[in-house]
Amino acid sequence: MPHTTLHSFHEPADLDPALAAALADRLRRGLENNGVATLAVSGGRTPAGFFCALSQADLDWANISVTLVDERCVGEDSPFSNTASVRQHLLTGKAARAKFLPLYVAGEDFSVTLERLRHLPALFDAVVLGMGEDGHTASIFPDSPQREAALHDASGNPALRVTGKAPVAQRVTLTAPRILASRAVFLHITGHAKWQILGKALECRSAELPVSHFLHAEGIENHVFWAP
Repeated sequence: MPHTTLHSFHEPADLDPALAAALADRLRRGLENNGVATLAVSGGRTPAGFFCALSQADLDWANISVTLVDERCVGEDSPFSNTASVRQHLLTGKAARAKFLPLYVAGEDFSVTLERLRHLPALFDAVVLGMGEDGHTASIFPDSPQREAALHDASGNPALRVTGKAPVAQRVTLTAPRILASRAVFLHITGHAKWQILGKALECRSAELPVSHFLHAEGIENHVFWAP
């Protein structure tokens, strides 16, 4: 049976260093066991605090690869760019030496993105997901035309171009099979509204709550980090 470990905190300021420490431990294990480590993260405002904490971790960052779980199809000068957030908050300090693999580069053919992702190890050491109040995660939305393809893609491609929501509808997302090719998945959420959605998602797997697909996945270590 799937098992999810809940880590709850009084406020995000307490959560951020704890999540950073948990991820640093995963990356350190990957480095010790394989000489390299890989991490996939989500964008937006919520991760900025733990990004900053993780950037100061004493790790061999030169042998760590970082990519995104999803990205909006905008340039890095856009306030909606997840890449810009990662560069500003995570790829700084000690983590500035990490190798970053973007999911979207303006003017780049999507086949180049796919080829870049295929050079990553078969398993991520850790994936950090976020969740919207509609139950979406990555850019897998309940009402997206590409929802089923993203959840159950059989093409073997690690990522898909999908339709999300405003203000930027065109996006790229890792597929669920690629996300779940990880040693551990961390769901990072804040706020009471998302706590309620999490409760529904934990009850059963439902396409109407895409995040539930990950919470009920067999054979993978799941952690939820939550603060009000």
